[in-house]
Amino acid sequence: MELGEAASSSFAWVRDYRRAAELKAMSVDEIVRKVTTGPEVWSGPLSLYCRSVVPGTQRAQALARALAAIDCGLSVLISAGVLCARLSEEAEIVTERLAEAIAAGGAPARLRRSAGETLARLGDPRDLRELVAVTAGTYDMGGEIHPNSEPAHSAPVGSFRIGRYPVVNSDYSRFIEETGRNWSSMSGRQPERASHPATDLTWHDARAYCQWLTERWRRESRIGEDEVVRLPMEREWEAAARGQQGKFYPWGNDWEPEHANGEETGFNDICTVGLFPEGRSDFGCDDMAGQAWEWCTTLWGPDMTKPDFAFPWAGDGREALEAPGNIRRVLRGGCFSSPDWKANGVYRGSLEPAGSWRGNGFRIVVSSER
Repeated sequence: MELGEAASSSFAWVRDYRRAAELKAMSVDEIVRKVTTGPEVWSGPLSLYCRSVVPGTQRAQALARALAAIDCGLSVLISAGVLCARLSEEAEIVTERLAEAIAAGGAPARLRRSAGETLARLGDPRDLRELVAVTAGTYDMGGEIHPNSEPAHSAPVGSFRIGRYPVVNSDYSRFIEETGRNWSSMSGRQPERASHPATDLTWHDARAYCQWLTERWRRESRIGEDEVVRLPMEREWEAAARGQQGKFYPWGNDWEPEHANGEETGFNDICTVGLFPEGRSDFGCDDMAGQAWEWCTTLWGPDMTKPDFAFPWAGDGREALEAPGNIRRVLRGGCFSSPDWKANGVYRGSLEPAGSWRGNGFRIVVSSER
């Protein structure tokens, strides 16, 4: 940074702090008028000021409601969220507005990330267990992105339902609390990460969650007695990501950095699910490029560099659920650190089933028992 730029930046901070002090002396109505007439001038000072207000106080409640009622973008809504106590009436209003703004897309990545964490901390109102339907048919698979993904071909896929989002921390935590299963995640229980994909878990962990959820959802009549929750087969995952047109990325055939949490986004971490609605697949799945690698049932083989169960797809036992522990399972979709040639619907990855990492997660499938 040049000396002049540094001085300008320093002056901007001083100016914002002075304006934040001005906001402290204003009524709620006066603050709203300032922000409404000049959001580009006052959003920074507003953020600073809201951090100094105790959440849940009468002033905080009134200001949160007032800010949620105006249309001044994600930055102002995030500031409103700072004023709210979790699960309060104000939080309910603000989170509904935040969810609407996130669904609209178009915001800078850093604001999306902050909005997602605010949403999770206050109580995410979205149905993060939503399922979308994939119709039976013959789907494109593979491509020329890497030798392990070749050749391009087609494969039959039956009908099924799949999670719109990867399984998130809040849902996986319920499983952990009920079963006592070990979870090595250092951050999965943090409130602001409740709507992040659950990671740091093995293929066996993911399967155990599916078995637990099958029983739970049957009791709740959310699925039929003849249906199961399970991990997707690789060809099912690819069909859900690429759609009936066989798109390279869930959204199309050209890379768009603002459509996914990948290497170019710069987070170097998972984020709240659904922050990139522009990247949604034709079937309605979010976060199928980047974000977190997703476990499939499909076998790969013992060698990381070359799959024994290569493409083209074949009915050769690659969906066997029992296999020696050194036989790797397929991972798909890339993660937050993946470049565009990995964060897509074509590239194949793998990991030993007992392996785990902060960039590996999963999403569920619901289908008739097989």
